[in-house]
Amino acid sequence: MPQPEIRPHVMALLFDTNFNRPPGTRTFRHLDGRPFTDEEQALADDATLEELQAAGVHVHNPEAEAEAQAAAHEMAELLFKYVIPHREALIPFMTHEDMLEYGRLETVVAAGASSLRRHQD
Repeated sequence: MPQPEIRPHVMALLFDTNFNRPPGTRTFRHLDGRPFTDEEQALADDATLEELQAAGVHVHNPEAEAEAQAAAHEMAELLFKYVIPHREALIPFMTHEDMLEYGRLETVVAAGASSLRRHQD
């Protein structure tokens, strides 16, 4: 997949943009407070996701959010693969409250796991 083109004139404008718009307006302002002209506003509105991100603008991206959440679950499963068999190595790093909570959760998991095994047999 080809990389999207980053347009230098759009980047120059984005780097001189105050993205905190005044309430009730859709018009951006330059860093010195001047409102964008209609042409500048059209350029900013037409900026690609890649251009906005390159300029350091946080853009809500539901696909990236879902991908990050899936990666966090995969990471947790990978860690569990090593932590569960070696959980005693974690105890020195736990607070007393965390050790109590871990013990409680371990009991719940063990009870549920044995219940699942009975249903599968």
